[in-house]
Amino acid sequence: MFHLATIRVYLSLPVTPMNELRVKGFWNQLKKRKVLTVALVYIIVAGIVLLTGELVFEGVGVTTWSLPLTTGIIFLGFPIALILSWFYEITPRGLRRDSAGHIESNTETQNDDRDTPSIAVLPFMDASEQGNQEYFCEGFAEEILKALSRYTRLKVCPRGRAFQFGGKRSDFEEIGRKLKVQTVLSGRVDKSGDQLQIQVQLVNTGAGAVLWSEEYDRHLEDVFAIHDDIVSSVSSTLGVTLDSDYNVIRHQVNPKAYDYFLHGLSYFGKHTIQDNVYARQMFKQAIEIEPEYGRAWSSVAYSHGIEYMYFNATNVNLAEAARACERALELAPNLTSSHISSGIVCCMNQDYRKAEAEFEKAIRVNPKKYEAWYFFGRTKVHEGDLERALKLFEQASRVRPEDFQSVLLQAQLYTSLNKKGKALEVTREGIRRVRAVLELNPGDNRALNMGAFALLRLGEAEEAKRWMAASMENAPMDSIIQYNGACFFSLAGDVEHALDCLENCLIKVGNINREWLEHDSDMDNIRHHPRYQEIIKTFSE
Repeated sequence: MFHLATIRVYLSLPVTPMNELRVKGFWNQLKKRKVLTVALVYIIVAGIVLLTGELVFEGVGVTTWSLPLTTGIIFLGFPIALILSWFYEITPRGLRRDSAGHIESNTETQNDDRDTPSIAVLPFMDASEQGNQEYFCEGFAEEILKALSRYTRLKVCPRGRAFQFGGKRSDFEEIGRKLKVQTVLSGRVDKSGDQLQIQVQLVNTGAGAVLWSEEYDRHLEDVFAIHDDIVSSVSSTLGVTLDSDYNVIRHQVNPKAYDYFLHGLSYFGKHTIQDNVYARQMFKQAIEIEPEYGRAWSSVAYSHGIEYMYFNATNVNLAEAARACERALELAPNLTSSHISSGIVCCMNQDYRKAEAEFEKAIRVNPKKYEAWYFFGRTKVHEGDLERALKLFEQASRVRPEDFQSVLLQAQLYTSLNKKGKALEVTREGIRRVRAVLELNPGDNRALNMGAFALLRLGEAEEAKRWMAASMENAPMDSIIQYNGACFFSLAGDVEHALDCLENCLIKVGNINREWLEHDSDMDNIRHHPRYQEIIKTFSE
């Protein structure tokens, strides 16, 4: 619980660089939560009340007891008002709990510290004789990446960027420069049956010096011990704090089930509809071996939720997501992804209050989890609360500074709120991030697709059309890519082309969530066209 004494503690801290950041973060929170505003208004109103009261009480002759009583009530009410202003905010929808502020301040404090160590975990190289263990190499590296991402004082390059350098290990200096990290963790895996050999090294990208290295020759059942030793050694070498609750559930898993789980992760990270299906099959194989594997259940729920939200919004996907999610929450209630999956399911069921509670739980478990902030923002778009969605997307973009999706979605929302200047400002930042992604991976469809919108808003129509055409050609059965094509040509004023894309998306490719469609301002140029109404009618049948 927050107490006024907290203010005194912050103000009495010694003035060191870290404490300056903490005081700054706390001061920003006081302003952001309007605590200072409430305090000022309260003092002014209290003064008026006491002055007026003194005159009134003197006139009726009751000043002996009434004025001290009023002063006491006002004095007692002051800390209560401050506490309420810290935890709640007044919105157009009424009084609501301010859930994101304190966590947000922690993240901002971290991002302001330029001395924070940084690392990229590259996918480990497959050194097996058959050359068929790439999935294990990628999955094992991703598990290490996720564990390191939990540490308070460590910047970890996201999977999507780091894994572009799979097999490109010769120039760590170049990798460090392109990924903007100080260190790189790389390794080799030779897995044959139950035998596991792993070589791993941590390299300083500036000097090219090996900071730490190790070789492991163990059995598959020792994979968790190897994982823990790598994580512990890296954290110790970089001087960061270990999060003690990461491994609680994972240690109870059958190694064979874990092998299938890693196989699923390698597919899931590719973000295509077919790979999403393959990943789910692997997660289900893990569950067959280990029926109480909470992470696998959570991943099944997540895959159904992602398919519903991005690719195919069917009742089957929604029902399966809900069923798997219930099991995940039962088996792994402290797992961030369990609550993210539940939040997505609640959003799709239009239970927005419960969805908000689930995303808040996910953020409390891991405030550095980008997906929690991002899908919380998307949920608020579905709900129609665009102002709150903006704040959540802003936080998502801070948690993952290279992410373009959360930034470009802000541009769309600012446009919907008729804030054109702000929309252009975030669009410029978004296209900068998109180009950085395409520099590493020119074929990134999501970057091409969303980047096309940014270019269009910035007046670069020809390049925008090339990017959009390339993304749609590369993913003809990806419903979200095709849907975005309809939005793009709607904004470009090509009404018939936009309607063709929408018809192809909704009727031939897959279903888009109806709530998102209704609140999407990109469709405003075609929304009142008779053909649009026919498409929506067919889609709804």
